[in-house]
Amino acid sequence: MSDEHNVQGTRTLTGDAARQLIEEQIAAHRGGIQEKLAPYEPKHTVRKWHEIIRLVEEFINLPLFHIDDAHLMEWLLSFPLDASFARDPEPRLMAIRQALEQHFEPAVLDRYLTILRHTAIIAYELRMQGWYHFGAGITLNSIGAAVAYYQSRRRHIVSLLYTMPRACKGSARLSSLDYLNALLPVIEASCITITSLHHKRALVETIKDYSLEVDAVGAMGSHAFDALEGGFLEPERASIVAMQEFRRDQIVQPTLERVDPRKIFSVAEFRNDTKYLAAAYAAYDSADNEFMTMAAILEAVSRHARDDYYIHIPRRQFKKLLESQSAIDPASLERLLVNSPSDYATNTNAYEPFIDLGDLLVSNIGLLSRFLYAFKNIHLGSRRRFQIHAGFIFEAMVKKELVDMGFSVTDIKRIDRKEFDVVATRGTTIYNLQCKNNWIDLNKVESNLPLYLRYNRNLVNYYRRALEKEVKRELILKTELGLGDIRHYVISRFPVMGADPRVINYNQIRNLQNV
Repeated sequence: MSDEHNVQGTRTLTGDAARQLIEEQIAAHRGGIQEKLAPYEPKHTVRKWHEIIRLVEEFINLPLFHIDDAHLMEWLLSFPLDASFARDPEPRLMAIRQALEQHFEPAVLDRYLTILRHTAIIAYELRMQGWYHFGAGITLNSIGAAVAYYQSRRRHIVSLLYTMPRACKGSARLSSLDYLNALLPVIEASCITITSLHHKRALVETIKDYSLEVDAVGAMGSHAFDALEGGFLEPERASIVAMQEFRRDQIVQPTLERVDPRKIFSVAEFRNDTKYLAAAYAAYDSADNEFMTMAAILEAVSRHARDDYYIHIPRRQFKKLLESQSAIDPASLERLLVNSPSDYATNTNAYEPFIDLGDLLVSNIGLLSRFLYAFKNIHLGSRRRFQIHAGFIFEAMVKKELVDMGFSVTDIKRIDRKEFDVVATRGTTIYNLQCKNNWIDLNKVESNLPLYLRYNRNLVNYYRRALEKEVKRELILKTELGLGDIRHYVISRFPVMGADPRVINYNQIRNLQNV
């Protein structure tokens, strides 16, 4: 243990001292979230927070996925959220409405302009308080920056929804946007911090020389861990985007319902996504009885949607629906679908689509889709054929990244019965990359740290042995390519914690440019 002080008043903490500080801070922030939520009436707060989730999701999706005009999208995303916007929003909102009204129905535009107006005011007020940055490269300076901001906070916004039924104990009721005003500060101060602290806690146990530099402002770790990738999404063995890009030829296009392009979300679009999800992974027997039963149940409850988004279903009717099938035990199915009230940290790893409000279960189209994608990942994860093909897809992803970075990717796969994953060159150097698509449950960082550490340790040791093997046979590649300099790396699809710079997490693969 080390607890050192220097003349600037900064302490360097390691070992037990670092652990103790981290655990104290986790407890303090957990208590802060509970205290902030406690005054509110639970059922009302859950319903109004659902409205916030819809506003945020539409704010993200409208410019990124529902505008085909590249010039219009660029104009919208670059639109400044400056002080003049906050002080006099109406002329700017009118210009945006006129630009978008031919693309979206009036209700969508009304919601979009509502959250846009509110976001501009929030950005202005935060700048007045000295808040200009919200993480690496994240600001609120433009609509595009605000989209990235909300993407980075989306997980925390949903986790608060799961936390509300247990934490809200009072009678206070607010409007939707007033809830955003009240709870956005707790997301910034405590929700994001809790996730960061859990990562630091895992790093203390993983990195031998890990330390915290602590001052009056906060604690900076000597090492960092980023579990997410582009768009602040969680890694998958083979995502639907990767399937579309690298396995499009094996996807048999299903018969889809007509979708109103003027909407951002709709029940028809959800049902189409369900069909396409089954078709995309059909080669791996994804569309078996269990998956199709789950899809059918979600489709059935989606028909209870109001305004093509909100879902309220009486508990008695929900139970009857679960009992109408025989592929999955109804009690087990209910545990998969209905969130069990817990604390915030546990809820950051929750995917159940339904919130329990006693005699009523509530959800929305986005939560149904989110759950089905997570269920698909678990459902396919143990299938050997999928694992093998996901490995090939990952190699293709790595090759594409290398080409984009200016590497020359060779066609070497086998030399003298010795197999290689990806071999590339840059200048006079060979880059021998082992592509490892080994799943690790990143959610366990917060929900079951000892289990995560065991997973992580096993993978790190496995990768170390893989690198040792490559070093022993590097002469084969040097001779084949006529180059004398070679570097060996493991590219891990799922992020691992470790001190070996030769193990690069895929979400950090661009760091190879700086080697």
